Amino acid sequence: MVRYRNHVVTLVAALAITGLGACTETTQQASPPRHDAATSGPELAGVWYQVYFDTGSATVNDRGRMITRNVAYVTTNEPTTRVTVIGRTDRIGAPPANLALSERRANAVRDALITAGVPAARIDTSWTGEVRQAASQAGTDPAHSRVVDVTVVKTP
Repeated sequence: MVRYRNHVVTLVAALAITGLGACTETTQQASPPRHDAATSGPELAGVWYQVYFDTGSATVNDRGRMITRNVAYVTTNEPTTRVTVIGRTDRIGAPPANLALSERRANAVRDALITAGVPAARIDTSWTGEVRQAASQAGTDPAHSRVVDVTVVKTP
């Protein structure tokens, strides 16, 4: 009797697992396709980029110009978007100098966005200096704090 019960429990468990596997396959097939920026361009909502800078520099490099072109594409193809630009620095140097450097970086990215076609009225620019760093933990590469965060969001 105990053997029979163990076989029944095993059989029921196997059927349940098989049934769940079939449900999973059906669900996976019904899910929407993932976004592919290579074939359809940048995604239109919730896009976040980071433009990195060399120490003490506020010059937008080639990678940064590519990012600004992507943001311009997204923004010009979706009129309900806004762009937020936030300049940051690492902790190397005096806080007042870092605040001024983060402002120059934010303005450089803002200017590159405008040059790429983003309407100036849809760009919000701010800077934090070394406060609220992206890489705030000890031992983290300070290059990750020499950055301008660029966020594209849809507005209602």
